[in-house]
Amino acid sequence: MAKTYYKNEEGIKAFGKKLRAIRKQKGISQEALAYATELHLSQIGRIERGEVSTSISFVYLFAEVLHVHPGDFFE
Repeated sequence: MAKTYYKNEEGIKAFGKKLRAIRKQKGISQEALAYATELHLSQIGRIERGEVSTSISFVYLFAEVLHVHPGDFFE
């Protein structure tokens, strides 16, 4: 039987860490990223700290805003 819910804590934390690193490398504040993605500032912080996961749609939006390939968040 397939799991009805799956949460990969390690992957969520790794994604958040990579998002933060790319955002800082690009010189973009959390506030600017929140504004560009229409997410609440606190949600950006929770994603970057690996407290919550995000949808694949937001992965693509982060990539668009930060001018990177979506796969860059998973390297």
